[in-house]
Amino acid sequence: MANVLAPEPGAIADTGWRRLTCSHDGRPAERAMIGLITLATDPVIEDEMRRYLAVPGVGLYANRIPMATRVDLSTLGAMADEIAATAALILPNDDLDVVAYGCTSGAMTIGPERVAELVRQAKPGAAVTNPISAGLTGLKALGARRIAVITPYIDEINAPLAAFIEAEGFDIVACASFKQETDPEICRVTPVSIGKAALEVGAAPDAEALFISCTGMRASGIIGELERELGKPVVASNQALSWHALRLAGLDDRVEGYGKLMTLPL
Repeated sequence: MANVLAPEPGAIADTGWRRLTCSHDGRPAERAMIGLITLATDPVIEDEMRRYLAVPGVGLYANRIPMATRVDLSTLGAMADEIAATAALILPNDDLDVVAYGCTSGAMTIGPERVAELVRQAKPGAAVTNPISAGLTGLKALGARRIAVITPYIDEINAPLAAFIEAEGFDIVACASFKQETDPEICRVTPVSIGKAALEVGAAPDAEALFISCTGMRASGIIGELERELGKPVVASNQALSWHALRLAGLDDRVEGYGKLMTLPL
């Protein structure tokens, strides 16, 4: 016996669901859509950047890039092979205003220009930033040229990082590092430890500002207090990356409570 409930071939069964009308707007984050390439091993950067980017109409959309646990020049440089593919998977059906490559030492190792070139293979219409370029741009905006620097890196990375910074016209007057070998170790350095080191190194009398390098360093909750105690600006990788992304997206919002940099124009 034929199934009397089955629809005719090619017909759509009446399921009882009434179709609703709807309208569409431009996009969920109407002012700025910021893409983030973050390391597979980094549990810090997304939470940090969402604090700095708590601005109406701004969205942050992340994808993770393969990265070895150990942080050295070889593992950092290997990420170049994955940047374009990782960027391509950040909202492939939407146009991003900015793509942020979330690794300070990786951008230094690969080169900011090469990072931007690789990102634009997938996102040709987006502005591109990275933490080392953003950090140095921020220090220049603050009028600081003589700086103190703290990092979590081994000396294999510290030496070329210092050379990179000095080649951009800065004078490093004090520096120190936690010298952690792996990303899990870096990301577990406590804000208390970072704060203590920042006050010690940043207090160098010749230093006009302090730079805290690495997206794995949890500095968002302490920057304001550090600036008050040191009496000078503090720039951290995730803070600078967020600030630069906002400004490259054409937004001039002042974000209070996270250091002087977050209130400055580009």
